[in-house]
Amino acid sequence: MPEKLPFLPYSLRSRLLFLGGATFLLCACVILLFFPLLNITLDGLLDRSIRTMKEEKEVEATTISRLMVLEFSQLKDLLTVTPEVDRDIDRYIKNLLWQKVTFNEIIEGMELIRTPGDAQGQHLTYLFYRREAPELKPMAGPQKSLKKFSGLEKELLDSINNRQMVDKTLLESVNRGPKKEGEMLLRYMPVHVLLPDEGAIYWGVAKIGIDTSGMSQMLLFQSQEQARVRKAIWLEIILSLTVAGLIAVGLIYLWVRNLTEPLKNLSSVAGDLKTAQPRDFDLWLDNLKRVDPRGQAEVADLQHSLIRLGSAIPRIGRRLIAEEGQACWGRVVARALPALLAFSDQRRAQEGKLAEGILERLHTAFADWQRLSPSAETGWQAVDLTPVLESAWRLITLGLPEQVQLVQEIDTLPPVWGSPAALKMAILYLLEYAGGSVEPEGELFFRASAASPAWVQISLEFSGPQVSPEECRQLLEPFKGSGEIQGSLGPVLTAAIAAQHGGSLKAQPQPRGGLIFQLKLPTASGTA
Repeated sequence: MPEKLPFLPYSLRSRLLFLGGATFLLCACVILLFFPLLNITLDGLLDRSIRTMKEEKEVEATTISRLMVLEFSQLKDLLTVTPEVDRDIDRYIKNLLWQKVTFNEIIEGMELIRTPGDAQGQHLTYLFYRREAPELKPMAGPQKSLKKFSGLEKELLDSINNRQMVDKTLLESVNRGPKKEGEMLLRYMPVHVLLPDEGAIYWGVAKIGIDTSGMSQMLLFQSQEQARVRKAIWLEIILSLTVAGLIAVGLIYLWVRNLTEPLKNLSSVAGDLKTAQPRDFDLWLDNLKRVDPRGQAEVADLQHSLIRLGSAIPRIGRRLIAEEGQACWGRVVARALPALLAFSDQRRAQEGKLAEGILERLHTAFADWQRLSPSAETGWQAVDLTPVLESAWRLITLGLPEQVQLVQEIDTLPPVWGSPAALKMAILYLLEYAGGSVEPEGELFFRASAASPAWVQISLEFSGPQVSPEECRQLLEPFKGSGEIQGSLGPVLTAAIAAQHGGSLKAQPQPRGGLIFQLKLPTASGTA
């Protein structure tokens, strides 16, 4: 048998329920594994959306930047501006910056940075931004100032001034570097002033700020929506699994209970046989017949087999008792017959008082034989065991060796309620077993007394080989052992008859070797 789990009773129903629940949990775990895949899919969708939006915004920003640079390249007076006091061209440029930034939703700000710088590395710059940066002072409007650059932005401007083209690596670093939320996307483009005679003359750099707040808000909204969708899907999965689990567990429980109910009933009835007494066997067989298999062929086959076995057991038991009784009488006759023949020979060889004593002993032996001989069952009644015990003792000890020490103490006993034939056989079984087991020079003690008004106690002690408590248990319960049945079944049948009459038989080893039998039977007054 497999090892029993400490938290689970070892039965078919519990195993089916356990396996059904384990199967559902396994399926639920497999379903939950799809949730990380869903997260990966949503994250991939978010990345693609962000990348697409940025690419579109960058294309739009590049197009607008080029258009604005082209418009400023038409302004020839850019070549004449200086850091000194503002002139008309300065006001015109600042007014044009204000118009381009203010009336264009996508443009956040713009700077025109002239190439020549002073000794401190400052550049002439026209600038205007719609939105005020938190770290800068508010600007009243477009300004003309000298501005100094540093870091990656200075390297990018120097690269544009030297090569008159944008270094994509530096531009990427400037645009993609760490920024606060809502900062602008910058575009740096060289400005060439177009002259009819001289062509395109490099003037400086146009730094254009693109508004990315809308894109940031859209990305934030999209991220929040995806988190909400993810939570909703997770909640739906958990809710679906919970409802499915309740339905599955309920259906599995009802199905398993309905399926295993006939087998459970059959197992319960069959298990009652372990504790049933012989007098309860008919009731057990009747309960077995009442089990409804509910159309299950396996349960019906087991039920029919158990009924056939249960019907055969009484017949086998009666046959066993009859054959064991014949065997017991055969052993008694075989042991007593030589002594009876010897008495008969002595009677023919001798006359007078000796012959009369031998004849009396023969008459007594045959009377004992007749008293204990099997008879038809006459029903239960009050039985006087005193003459039965005396006859059985004389008959059993008739053929024992003369060296055996015999002790008999039989008091006048109150009547015992029961079957006369069964009680006679019980006593004969017990005494015959003791007479056949006692040693040739051993001791045999037989006592019978009224232990109380309700009980009669019969004790039988005989010397012999050492016997263990396990051997004593095996003597009274031979069918529970794994080995073969050894010796006579007399003690077993005596115990069965005693149990049938409401009494008991105990066997225990003697310290010096041999056995002690104690037979207790209720009196007629005790069972009334």
